[in-house]
Amino acid sequence: MTSLRQFLKDDRGTATVEFLFVFPIIFLVFTASFESSMYMARYIMFDRSVDIVVRNLRLGNLKNVTHQQLKERICESGMMAKSKADCTNKMRIWMQPVNTADFNMLAPPLACVDKASEVNTDEPPANEFAAGTDNDIMLMRICLKEWPMFPTSGISVKMATQPDGSVAMIVTSVFVNEPG
Repeated sequence: MTSLRQFLKDDRGTATVEFLFVFPIIFLVFTASFESSMYMARYIMFDRSVDIVVRNLRLGNLKNVTHQQLKERICESGMMAKSKADCTNKMRIWMQPVNTADFNMLAPPLACVDKASEVNTDEPPANEFAAGTDNDIMLMRICLKEWPMFPTSGISVKMATQPDGSVAMIVTSVFVNEPG
């Protein structure tokens, strides 16, 4: 019985036990805050590069631009990616004119990019990408897939909306094609 009392009175190692309880929580908070700040920085850079390209498109500086050229322009305008090919392969652009008679708009596709299939650089069908004519109100939705740096952190688990564990960053823009 005396050895049990001595064991219970011994306070060596109490700091280690406290550390083992507190460290995982602090580390989870750190990784979640780092992940969310990096995601926010990537999203702001993505939104800014879309704004630059849409401005050039709206003003008529980009004439007869194809789907692939539009993706490349967005990736060149300050996107933080490993390569232009990597950026364009993770992006999907949906652009359609808005019918001004009744303002009914087609619903953009829910899928961002299908990474299981081969990368297709062909032009998408007319129901996904149409440049519109002069004075058309255009609705553009651009989706970019990013993968979390810390997939098991709390914020990454909440953000991962795609079936493959990636996060879809979506930017929507509305503009009017300038005449002439």
